[in-house]
Amino acid sequence: MDQESGFLGSSFYEHVRRRPDAVAVTDGPAHVTYAELAAAAAGIRGSLTALGLAPGDRVGIFMRRSWKVVAAIVAVVGHGCTYVPLDPDYPADRVRFMAGDSRLGAICADPGGPWPFQGVPRIEVTGDGAPILAPAGRSPDIPTHIIYTSGSTGRPKGVATPEHAVSELFASAAERFAFDSRDVWTWFHSHCFDFSVWEIWGPLVHGGRLVVIPPDVGRDPRRLLGTLTDERVTVLCQVPSMFKYLAWAMEQDPRPLDLRYLIFGGEAIDRDTIRAWMDLTGGREEIVNIYGPTETTVFATCTVVDRAAVTDPTGPTNIGRPLRHVRTAVVGTDGTACAEGELWIGGTALAAGYVGRPELNAERFPVVDLGEGERRWYRTGDLVRRLDDGSFAYLGRIDSQVKIRGFRIELGEIEAVLRGLDGVNDAAVLVKTPPGGEPLIVAYLVGEPAPARELRERCGERLPAHMIPARFHTVAEFPLNPNGKLDRLALEGTR
Repeated sequence: MDQESGFLGSSFYEHVRRRPDAVAVTDGPAHVTYAELAAAAAGIRGSLTALGLAPGDRVGIFMRRSWKVVAAIVAVVGHGCTYVPLDPDYPADRVRFMAGDSRLGAICADPGGPWPFQGVPRIEVTGDGAPILAPAGRSPDIPTHIIYTSGSTGRPKGVATPEHAVSELFASAAERFAFDSRDVWTWFHSHCFDFSVWEIWGPLVHGGRLVVIPPDVGRDPRRLLGTLTDERVTVLCQVPSMFKYLAWAMEQDPRPLDLRYLIFGGEAIDRDTIRAWMDLTGGREEIVNIYGPTETTVFATCTVVDRAAVTDPTGPTNIGRPLRHVRTAVVGTDGTACAEGELWIGGTALAAGYVGRPELNAERFPVVDLGEGERRWYRTGDLVRRLDDGSFAYLGRIDSQVKIRGFRIELGEIEAVLRGLDGVNDAAVLVKTPPGGEPLIVAYLVGEPAPARELRERCGERLPAHMIPARFHTVAEFPLNPNGKLDRLALEGTR
């Protein structure tokens, strides 16, 4: 591994050198070769140089999903900088906060697109090429990206992930997966979701091909299934709540697929859906369940999901054993190691921490001796049971954090926004999953709130779409347990 120029940059540019005419990215009718992608990245790097940006500086990517986003990511990382994904569909106040909080030196944007920022240079990404540049020197401690996750106080927090953590992920994954240059991957998830780090760099590191899945295709299971067939996709990454629709489309219109790997992450697997999928495909692809918060660089544990694993739809989900570079501990409420408790993760998988949040870093990334000397850990907030084979059974959360379509959400952030609305004296938020449907965010309000449509509009000014409650209920008061705390189980039964 070439540490001087960075693992990601050196790996990508080695394929540019060896296979310049191989297709790197397919985006609809566009088939962008490795040489063309590197040239487009060089054009963007010219703008970074003109602005005086140097290794370690931070660059936003405020663009809609396309091959040009891939070019921007390659450019920023190849320049030695850190990219910060910003979704144009997020509320303007939210992306402005993220841009200011991460102290961006520039922002890459689509030509003619919206621009809610002030005082930050804009780089319009046209896809035009320039003479290919070698990757810049960079320390492996410089973050490749900063991805913002929901914050319980109503303030999103940026997770800074050093390049060495990404390189260790792919080095360890090579022991579990047999990826090569013949593989065709999909880019299905938002670049604001850390799953995309795996989806985008996976093919580029191995010399494969990335197929861009536009959001409208991702929401249409029949069209998605057609794309998988037409592009002969071999590696598909999915969030379980979205995969059930693809499985439905496959049941309605069975097609031969070239899948080698079907990788689930972001949520607990849906065993009924996977079992039905196996019946349809004959189990030709290897199905893998991965687990890991953003703070541990995409995923820290994984396991193969075979038919035996989905035969019994009850019981906890097995999230597998840790990757080689990951250390794990199960910690009880007394702070000592035990068989069942909170999962702590250590090793080179860890993010550098939260941007500008020293107190939160001290709380969530403690340096503790759990029997093998002092080590920096990340407290996941997930309850697990260590099994005899070294894998873990996932038992739930110790706080109010949830996952919706793979996005990690702190319910407290939604509650904080709701409490700031006119007519709302207090707010509580739950997640309910109707039979056979997706999880829904349901808000309970005390006071005299506005009608639901207006509440959604007001929430949309502060929250991204996946965090806006689907339903609102007004209650006279919240039920409390004997300790005076909110009784969420009693509230869930409220109509």
